[in-house]
Amino acid sequence: MTAAIRRPYTLAMHNFLYRIKWIPGVLTILILLFLETGASGSVPDPSFSRTRNVLALHSYNPGLSWTKGVNTGMRETLEAGDIPLIYRVEYLDTKRNPDPEYRTLLYRTLKHKLRGKRFDVILLSDNNAMDFALAHRRDLFPGTPIVFCGVNNFHAGMLAQEKGITGISEDPAIRETMALARKLHPETTEFVIIGGQTLPTDIITDRSIRDIEEKFPDITFTYWNDLPARELKKRLTTLSKGQLIFVHGILRNEQGVLIDYHEKNAFLAGYAPVPIYGFWDFELGEGCMGGKVISSHEQGAMAASMALRILNGTEPATIPASYETPTRHIFDYKQLKRFDISRDDLPRDSELVNAPPHFYRVNKSYIWAALILIGVLTGTVSFLSINIEKRKVLEAELRKHRTRLEDLIQERTEKLTLANKGLESEIYERNKVEAHLRQARAGLRIEVENRTSDLKAANTNLEKEIEHRKRVEEALKDREARARAIINAPTESLLLIDREGVILDLNETAALRFGHPQENLTGRNIFSLLPETVRNEYRHSLTQVIRQGEPIRHTDEQDGCYLDRTVYPVFDDTGQVTRVAVFMADITKAKELERQVMLLDKVNSLGRVAAGIAHEIRNPLTGINSYLYSLESLCRPLEQEPAEQEMMDRIFDRIKAASRKIESVIKRVIDFSKPGVPRFSRISLNTPVEEAVRLVETTLRKNRVQVHLHLASNLPPVLADELLLEQVTMNLVDNAARAMSGQAGSKKIDVRTLVAEDLVVLEVSDSGPGVPISSRNKIFDPFFTTKSDGTGIGLSIVQRIVADHNGFIRVKDSATGGALFRVELPAAEEPLAKNT
Repeated sequence: MTAAIRRPYTLAMHNFLYRIKWIPGVLTILILLFLETGASGSVPDPSFSRTRNVLALHSYNPGLSWTKGVNTGMRETLEAGDIPLIYRVEYLDTKRNPDPEYRTLLYRTLKHKLRGKRFDVILLSDNNAMDFALAHRRDLFPGTPIVFCGVNNFHAGMLAQEKGITGISEDPAIRETMALARKLHPETTEFVIIGGQTLPTDIITDRSIRDIEEKFPDITFTYWNDLPARELKKRLTTLSKGQLIFVHGILRNEQGVLIDYHEKNAFLAGYAPVPIYGFWDFELGEGCMGGKVISSHEQGAMAASMALRILNGTEPATIPASYETPTRHIFDYKQLKRFDISRDDLPRDSELVNAPPHFYRVNKSYIWAALILIGVLTGTVSFLSINIEKRKVLEAELRKHRTRLEDLIQERTEKLTLANKGLESEIYERNKVEAHLRQARAGLRIEVENRTSDLKAANTNLEKEIEHRKRVEEALKDREARARAIINAPTESLLLIDREGVILDLNETAALRFGHPQENLTGRNIFSLLPETVRNEYRHSLTQVIRQGEPIRHTDEQDGCYLDRTVYPVFDDTGQVTRVAVFMADITKAKELERQVMLLDKVNSLGRVAAGIAHEIRNPLTGINSYLYSLESLCRPLEQEPAEQEMMDRIFDRIKAASRKIESVIKRVIDFSKPGVPRFSRISLNTPVEEAVRLVETTLRKNRVQVHLHLASNLPPVLADELLLEQVTMNLVDNAARAMSGQAGSKKIDVRTLVAEDLVVLEVSDSGPGVPISSRNKIFDPFFTTKSDGTGIGLSIVQRIVADHNGFIRVKDSATGGALFRVELPAAEEPLAKNT
């Protein structure tokens, strides 16, 4: 381009730039007018200025293609809305952790993480998240609207009595995809289904496939569910023409690690010589042919759209759940080429992935771009032509501004001259300072040389000190190894803690007692691991041992378990207590045996005393009854007023009732003091238990007490007296019925037999008020009772009979809040030679 041509072009552009100078100002005025009109016309709703909280709860882990697509659809749709919100995501990861114990821990973790947080709407994906939310909705997010997606086999009955829940069902187009695959491969005779029957989603999909087998009567359906990777690899190589693969569910590699869908299909395609079809879009890309598939992104986007409607004020009840799952025909271009399938054979609306761009489409975009550019340039030339007339005015104004600019430059030059003089003075002062710095640097260099020589000498001494420390460390390691052997030797719990309660070391038995790995407990404070009921007592013991330097021994009781605890001081070389050793031994069994022996001694002693007292009371009581009947005979012929006669009869009746009650107590005392001698034989515990329940069932039914009998079928025999065990069962059932006598509502007694290790167990539980903890150690004592009409002998007799059978009886709370009596008898190993 020559100078003659370039100059008019430059002037034209210069003129254009000056002529469009008014456009930004006009646009600014129009925008301000629009904002003012909008402000005067309406007032924004303040409720929509509040930031909303949205929680997305996904069933699986974030690395799974399906979950990633659903979450992306949710997030993009919510961000496109006009509502300010905070989007929070939680992943349940149930594919990799399907066990119930994990779900319990997951519930506790989410309860802790979401504590004190409120959400405006909950988004769920897939069945596991749906089941988890319905199970814990009242506890984690009560009353919060829920929108779900990806739920297989959804029906209205799944929501039961739940309100405020809507969403989109996920029903894959299994039949349509199979029919399309059959059309593309007419020689097919067998469908091979590779899936699983472990997770709820896989089970539902597998059931759906089995339900449509009858739609393809000439096709054989073969199921390879939950096969190991090595077995699956062998079977894939045996497939041939006429067989098709349909995939769903998860797959673990040869190391047992859960892999994504893309990796799964790449693995299958690497060994399978036949086409692979799927029902979801995330199956495509690495070996899957495709089909009529469900889009994870669309599922998430539709659920988020429903959530936005709820956030905008729409009631969830007015948004019906969608049973129509959106599907699309999507195929992998590479797989079509691999198996020589023409694109013309596919449905018209089919989409392709991994397809190369078409040449005519690329040229079409370039042509449109060129046309748009030509239009812009034509408009620009027209606009420049219109503004040429204003060029002279702008140039005159430019000369005016240029003159003023020259004046400003002259003024600024004078100021710069003055500033330059000040800068020269400042440079002179800086040169003086640099001279002083050079002198200081020379002195510093001399000081560094002197220090270097000193450091060399010190380094020699340091090497000697390091060598000495190495020898000391080796000695310490040897002492530590011997100490470790001593710590792990005892079979009881042993801990070493510092003065603040921090655990320095412990043996494996102590780690098992606290329920944590040994390496996780070192460094933790022991008081954070103890229950609050004994925490202060442990602090007091630690303080006392450190202060006095003498060991202390205590016995702790927690939930019926006894722990013998001894705290020893550990002294350093100066005689100071720097550490404390804690030795804990479980003496629960010894305590129970000691208590049972004491109780039996007490029962035997009281039996002898009670027999003597009963004998001494019975003789005078016989005389009292004789005199009473004589007195009644003498008083009847006397003429008295009717009121007086009625009062006298009432007095006689009360005396007789009191006498009968004393006689009943004496009889029970005599029975208690003279227990029967057991006649042992090999029997099943179910026999006396069933007979005892049959005897009392009618009486209890009249008193509106329901008795439920649960007998184990695999009970080993016991060496026992059948009649005495029948008496034990009847006493325990009668005791439970008496405990519920004044209770309103339903009254239930459960009688159960079971096996626990080498013990045969009888459990009798009720729905009554239970036994207070303060009374449990005394409830088997003779004559101890909490009932006004009780004698306190029945449970003592039961305890004596159980002890005669070498067993134990315990009491604790039942599942229904009442009392549970548990009788434990040893199982018989060999038959008894003769009765004793």
